[in-house]
Amino acid sequence: MKSIPRYEVNVCGGDFRHVCECFREWKNETLIYRRDQKMFEGRDEVRPLDKREYDNTEQARKALQNACSPQDPYALAAEVSNGERDMWIVMAAYRE
Repeated sequence: MKSIPRYEVNVCGGDFRHVCECFREWKNETLIYRRDQKMFEGRDEVRPLDKREYDNTEQARKALQNACSPQDPYALAAEVSNGERDMWIVMAAYRE
């Protein structure tokens, strides 16, 4: 039976430099549902998914899930720009 990856996700606004600052802060936070584990544990950096901006969070989430692998030593970030509010979704995949 193939294991389904578990994903850690967080969101912030600003430019990619701000995403990197948030990522460093998030790495110090404990997961709510796994008190013995830090957020984005085992990921050394965050990288932008690609140069494309996504129109909505669902498109960005699907693209991130398709691109993330539990073997990656980094998290990925996708930019969402819907005309009202710009944000970044940051995601990493883990084995259960």
